[in-house]
Amino acid sequence: MERRHQLATMDLEAAAQRMTGRPNMRFWGVQDPAMWAIQWGESPVVAVMPTGGGKSMLFMVPAFTAPRGTTIVVVPLVALRADMTRRCQELSISLTPESAVSPDFQTFLNRLRWTRRLDRIVIDECHVVLNDQRDFRPQMAQLGCMEDKLCQWMKHDRAAVTIYRARTSRPNVAYRVWRPDMTGVGWGPYQWIESEAVVAFIQDCIQWAAGGKVIIYANIIGQVTAMARVLGCEVYYSEQLDKAGVLARFMGASLVIAATSALGMGVDIPNIRSIIHIGTPRTLLDYAQESGRAGWDGQRSEAIIIQPAGSGSPSTWG
Repeated sequence: MERRHQLATMDLEAAAQRMTGRPNMRFWGVQDPAMWAIQWGESPVVAVMPTGGGKSMLFMVPAFTAPRGTTIVVVPLVALRADMTRRCQELSISLTPESAVSPDFQTFLNRLRWTRRLDRIVIDECHVVLNDQRDFRPQMAQLGCMEDKLCQWMKHDRAAVTIYRARTSRPNVAYRVWRPDMTGVGWGPYQWIESEAVVAFIQDCIQWAAGGKVIIYANIIGQVTAMARVLGCEVYYSEQLDKAGVLARFMGASLVIAATSALGMGVDIPNIRSIIHIGTPRTLLDYAQESGRAGWDGQRSEAIIIQPAGSGSPSTWG
């Protein structure tokens, strides 16, 4: 195939420099061997990299170098799709947002197959299939059969999966749990989070961020809307009508946002200084993703769980 030969013989690092306008850009860490594997058509490839580690470059650069082909990127969240759309547009990569489980999309996929324009399928944030909440993106569970079909179409042996794994620990992020004494404060889902002590603590965290951004997570929509009301900040949750506008403002001038896990993956904002969880996150996987939003520019940042004394332990994740 002409595009495959073109990709295999191209200097992808030079292509990435042209795409980003950064003449000193280099592939680093596992990004380099993972890019090499994609360049030479290895499949399937799994890349495990930290936030800000350059995962998106693994499909953006090949798509940029061969614009006559099509790369399909499946993302699990609206926020992630909006962020991906913005980044591709900034890099002059043509794209069309679609729903991967609609009949029209299946027709589109078949048309790409028969016209030999399908270059690759990428599953972004693929760890969500491990989520034990059965109501979370059930369509992601349908992707298993997609790999078998893709391997048949592309004539690949799926017996071996090539894995590239980078260190994902965050030495620049300080993790801690604050357990305030809520004696005399109601134990309802909203009373304690609006208490004077909790609000003052969060305001101190915002001040500590010194112009950096702060995300306050909670499990219940009512909690994040209550916190947004108290702090006078933006609020983000899955059922919200203006999610794109809220996200755009937070990626711009807004410094503080209260959110559910709908803002937990894939939105790469470099100067997030403080991640605050109101109560225990739903799962350890959720916490790893959400706290991973902090400090991916390498600067000192913090991730804090606020769990009132006597209300249970954050160590008891299911």
